[in-house]
This record gives sequence, structure tokens and C-alpha cells, in this order.
Amino acid sequence: MTQGVVGSLWALPAARRERLRLAAAVGWIGGMAPDLDVLIRSSTDTLLSIEYHRHFTHSLFFIPIGGLIVALVLWPLLRKRVDFGLLYLWATLGYASHGLLDACTSYGTYLLWPLAETRFAWNWISVIDPLFSGPLAVLLALFLWRRRRWALIAAWVWGLAYLGLGGLQNHRAEERLQVWADQQGLRVERLVAKPAFANLVLWRGLVDDGERYHLAALRMLPGEGERIWEGGSVRRFERPRLDADSRLERDLDRFEHFSSRWLFRYPDYDRDGRWFVGDFRYAIDPASQRPLWGIELDPDDPESRARYTTPRRVTESERTAFFQRLLGEESSQPRLERD
Repeated sequence: MTQGVVGSLWALPAARRERLRLAAAVGWIGGMAPDLDVLIRSSTDTLLSIEYHRHFTHSLFFIPIGGLIVALVLWPLLRKRVDFGLLYLWATLGYASHGLLDACTSYGTYLLWPLAETRFAWNWISVIDPLFSGPLAVLLALFLWRRRRWALIAAWVWGLAYLGLGGLQNHRAEERLQVWADQQGLRVERLVAKPAFANLVLWRGLVDDGERYHLAALRMLPGEGERIWEGGSVRRFERPRLDADSRLERDLDRFEHFSSRWLFRYPDYDRDGRWFVGDFRYAIDPASQRPLWGIELDPDDPESRARYTTPRRVTESERTAFFQRLLGEESSQPRLERD
């Protein structure tokens, strides 16, 4: 929904009053179209879906092509209502909003493909944040229903202000995380702070010292003191010895790139001789080590495939810990440390 709303907001300034709703509909479709990359998948290669999500369809260089595809699909339906040039403009403006908005999240987006394989993740906002999306949707509906121009201006102001606040909060969280790492005597090769689920108050802080990943949850509420909860540490994933050309080695390279090199082994999910390698960037409770997703692999079979899996079930203790931290209360969630 958020991508559709933002796509509409980007298309509306290019529309006259009598065509506002039509422009909003086209911009909405254009804003959602890049996520059709979810259709790229394989029953034998489960990494393909995450490898190509937010890939070429989200690139800045693909925007004119993506907008053209959307316009061509809609043209048979709308040819009697609007000329193709204007339809293409609305679709392209809506399409252009998608990759930039995704880059504001923590997932990673190929903005500069094919010039670079970098996954841009500015960590300003959670992938899902009703406080960002809800007001935008209400203001868009109000503008289209009552033609109140102030509602459109307010939507743009709210969206930009919220993202700006997210950028400021991210900067504050990373500064506080650096102070915490120094206090712990940690050598910092890299650190990152990512917004927790659906808010800009609670952050998941990750510190890489070259051998272990250290975890901390940070509460950054403007006007109040900062809170930090330690989440323990885990050893960086050490790959089994594999031939460089083996299928499993190539799959590990792909998943490592997807996770921005935040891989660790999570033995609780090992089964039948297969290892579970998790993505350390995400968890429901920002101080929890239990990953939202990862891959299963057989270290003894270099020609086997790694299997992407998402054991996302949310436990009651994680849910409770999340809300306790969000409200600034002491959490009863135990601290863990893994070898």
C-alpha cells in the first residue's frame, strides 16, 4: 500500500484538476510495479527470489523502461481518456518513487545496477511503518475526495519530515552505538543501526569486531534519555572448506551478498546434519539473536543447494520484550551469547 500511495503522490503534481484521480491511479500502479520481481523464483533454487527482489526493476536506470512497460500495459484501457505521453509521464513518476523509498529501509536495493552491485540501505525507516504510511494514505484520500490542495502539500511535508526524522534517528543511534562499543572495549570494523519493526524509537545495533558480531538494542526517543540493552555476541560464520567452484560455495556467496556479510550460524535450527546460517540483521526483538530468515546447508555435500527458509514465528516472550523496550521498560528477555 505504501508504494502505491507514494507513487500517486509523485504523479499528482503532473496532472490537471480534471484528471487527478486518473493520474493517482496510474501513479499507484507505477509505484507498485517494481515489486513484480517477486515473480522471479525457482522451485530448485530458493535463493533466486531474494537475489532478484529489489534488483534491476528497482534500479534508477530502469525507471524509464519500467514506466514505459506500465504505460504500454495501461494504454489499451486508457487510450480514450488520456494521450500516451501523459500516461507515460504519470507511470514513470510513480515508478521512480519506488526504488528511492525502498533504499530508505534496511533491506537493500540495487539503485545503481548495472553499474554497481551495491545494495543501498540507508536504514531510515522500517519496511513496515503505519505511522509513516497511515497519514499519507489519509491525506491522499482527502485530496482526491475533497480537492483540498493543502492535503497534498501536507502529505509531501509529512513524508519528507518523517524520513528526515528517520535519518536523524539513525545518525543518533549509530553515534550512541559507537560510544557503547568504545565503553565495551570493542574493536569496530563496522557498525550499523537499523530501525526495529514499525517505529523510529527502537533500533537494532550491530557491531562487527572482525571475529564476532555484538548486538545491542537502543531506545532513542527525542526529548528523553537514551536506553541500551545488550544482546550478547555471536561468532562470525566460518565457512566449511569447499571448492571455489562448488555449487554450495556459490550459494554462500550469494546469500552473503544479500545479507551484507552479516552471517552467523544459529545451532538451534540445525537439523539432520544440516546447518542453519542466519542473517544477523533482523529479529522481532531488536536485542534477540534469533534470526527472521536464513539458509539451510549440508556442509558435507558441496554440490548440494543451500535452501532459503524463513522460520519467522513470533514467540510471546519476543513480543513482550519488544513492547517493553519500546515503552522504555526493563525487559525480562535473557541475554544470550553463542560460541
